[in-house]
Amino acid sequence: MTSPQSESDSSPHLTVKQLASRWHTTPAAIYIARHRGKAPQGFKRGANVLFPLAAVEAFEAEQMASDRPSGRSSSVEHRPPEPLRARRRRKPATV
Repeated sequence: MTSPQSESDSSPHLTVKQLASRWHTTPAAIYIARHRGKAPQGFKRGANVLFPLAAVEAFEAEQMASDRPSGRSSSVEHRPPEPLRARRRRKPATV
């Protein structure tokens, strides 16, 4: 007899909860990303939304490929920070 956990591990689909766990986020964030088109293609099966594992992996690979570095590389020389200037004192308000 197999346990429910082992059946879900062998499934070619991920539930919203499993995808949220994989991406270290909440199920609500997955629903929002799906609504905005920023999640892999999924489909509804009854009350559940399922994401094919192959589509999730392809989406993640596409995101990794399109990710650009921040532009801060060690080969670029940066200017030293400018020293802080003293603030001007405000004149006391005259009544």
